[in-house]
Amino acid sequence: MTSFLNITVRFLQPYSHGRGDGGEPEWPPSPLRVFQALVNAAAARWNERMRLEYATPALTWLAKQPAPAIVAAVGVASDSKYRLYVPDNVADKVAKSWSGGRDGSIAEYRTEKDVRPTNLNGEAVHYLYPLADSDSEFAKHRETLITAARSITHLGWGVDMVAGDASVITEEAAAQLAGERWRPTADGSGTSLRVAQAGTLEALTKKHTEFLNRLDGSNFKPVSPLTAFDTVGYRRATDPVCRPRIAFRIASVDPDEHPSFDTPRRCRDVAAWVRHVTGVVCDASGGWPFGRTDGFVHGHTENGDRLTGPDAGQRFMYLPLPSIERRGDSGEYVGAIRRVLIAAPPGFQDRIDWIARRLPGQELVWDGTVIGLLQDLSASDWVCRRYTESSCVWSTVTPVVWPGHDDHDARKAERILRKAFIDAGLSRELVDGIVELEWRNVGFRAGLDLASNYARPDQLHGRMYHVRVRFPEPVSGPLAVGAGRFRGLGLFATETAGR
Repeated sequence: MTSFLNITVRFLQPYSHGRGDGGEPEWPPSPLRVFQALVNAAAARWNERMRLEYATPALTWLAKQPAPAIVAAVGVASDSKYRLYVPDNVADKVAKSWSGGRDGSIAEYRTEKDVRPTNLNGEAVHYLYPLADSDSEFAKHRETLITAARSITHLGWGVDMVAGDASVITEEAAAQLAGERWRPTADGSGTSLRVAQAGTLEALTKKHTEFLNRLDGSNFKPVSPLTAFDTVGYRRATDPVCRPRIAFRIASVDPDEHPSFDTPRRCRDVAAWVRHVTGVVCDASGGWPFGRTDGFVHGHTENGDRLTGPDAGQRFMYLPLPSIERRGDSGEYVGAIRRVLIAAPPGFQDRIDWIARRLPGQELVWDGTVIGLLQDLSASDWVCRRYTESSCVWSTVTPVVWPGHDDHDARKAERILRKAFIDAGLSRELVDGIVELEWRNVGFRAGLDLASNYARPDQLHGRMYHVRVRFPEPVSGPLAVGAGRFRGLGLFATETAGR
């Protein structure tokens, strides 16, 4: 069973002044910031401010560990700044004026400094380093790291006083920690935080030595910046998953025509046409540079079987976008399909970039007839934004194909639907926190047909329902769930009330 080294800092005041790249407020405090606080605390604890020796093996071990998960109190950057006036380091000039009998005031030498703190709703931040049961190396350093952590007194600026602690906790205890959960992302997306790595301790020691020797007689030697660290993307469990995407307008070969396709009858067909032309481009000689196209482009195995299992989501989503039209006082109306969006899983921006350079101008062909051309669509397009912007409230424009049998049991149906959101890439914490969840055969928007009247792709069975959901946190699109999510069914759009 997994256990964790839990390094905890508790802020003694409801704010933090730590800043990241560009001087912007940093929350949660980066693991590198905590590592530096540990180094400082160890030097003070064992009275080794000139040369750190006692804690070096333990700190070296910690720097080599993977980026920790973080459980942090909620931090919100202040909307407004306040101004400080910091005295310049010119006391020698003022004293010289005084010694010469001249008037002078150090108050005349000051610099304006605008401060934007992070306001905290809570006090604790936990850094969870996973430990294997057989980690005998950690056993050698356990007491040193715990003692050093309990000697931490500041994190951020000098006014950011904290109480440090450390302990080894179980996975169950880690799950009970209060706060927002931040996890490292495999693709580097999310909030960038600095973390220690092999060589960080040596670099900090070198930087400290340069600081102590920065004055050599009348010469000043600048202290070099710290460069031995890594930068890791962190994302909260409730943060939306950002899918790389590209959108197209379906144009006509005849400039006087404006092709459109009936959503209930043609959604699956438009998705199939777009998938086909994408496959043609990717399968062309000297084309697709990312290996075989069977799975990622076509959605099936080498033998032609439908993808299943843990890799089933590693593929393009082909999403026809029904128009959302404003109709005067009657409000919004879901109309025909005139646009299409292709989305990839997080971390596959390179695949989207590749097809984005090759798909514009490609023909959509049905039964030997060219029925449209793919034309670049601006990300600012009003209809497209209804499928890609952030909102708490979403409802379907095409019904969700249930990925299982609910036996007409409402509780079982809800479990299946919640699992469909998780399978679509949303975190369990976000899905567990859903505020409202409704499903029915009748749509939640004007212009929708009964869910049972939508044509589904071949080999997809199961009941279909229109769905409306309210999340506890804003979620970014595109959002499509259920067994038909890769081919246009189960597609959601934001509701005006949730924008």
